[in-house]
Amino acid sequence: MLKDALYNCARLARTRQWSLLFYVLRNRWHNLDLSFVSVHDLGLSEDKSKFYSDSGGPDLDIVLRSLPISHSDEALDAGCGKGGALLTLARYPFARVDGFDISESLVNIARENVRKAKVSNSSVFVADASRFADLDRYTYLYMFNPFTALVLKPFMDNVIESIRRKPRKVTLVYRYPVDEPVILAVGFNKVCEFLHASHPFVIYEGGPR
Repeated sequence: MLKDALYNCARLARTRQWSLLFYVLRNRWHNLDLSFVSVHDLGLSEDKSKFYSDSGGPDLDIVLRSLPISHSDEALDAGCGKGGALLTLARYPFARVDGFDISESLVNIARENVRKAKVSNSSVFVADASRFADLDRYTYLYMFNPFTALVLKPFMDNVIESIRRKPRKVTLVYRYPVDEPVILAVGFNKVCEFLHASHPFVIYEGGPR
């Protein structure tokens, strides 16, 4: 049993390494800019904003492959930065994969990345998450710890208001959920978590049951 477990772990590690290599090479082939940017470099407040780091690729693929995504679903990357996760979401059968960020410079880079990757069903907006309320079309949300609880709370309040306005199940994929209490406090339920990456992914669901 232990030998089998160690073999499976080693095989998964090798598979992820090859997947990561392919992901990096593909990004370079398309000349995508997914490099890290600090809050200081963005000129944003550390009380509300977080750095940008690409969270797309093989680790997110493992999570998305487990979800019942259909052609009627639409996804929103909240605090999308340069759009790395957005490009991974676009490889799944979503009708739309949109994103928004408060930084105009990051949004411009994300739009260029989307264009270079030839993603046709995506729009990227400049928006403040605490005021973003155009949520009724989305059934999947994605976040990689993009802002602090000061912003997350009003954003999730807007999500709940959207669900009341248009009843539906909303699935939230939250990577590195340091502000999980905010998610639970508004009524979302924790469904499962994935611990295969350096920062865990947690799945939550909200809406009618």
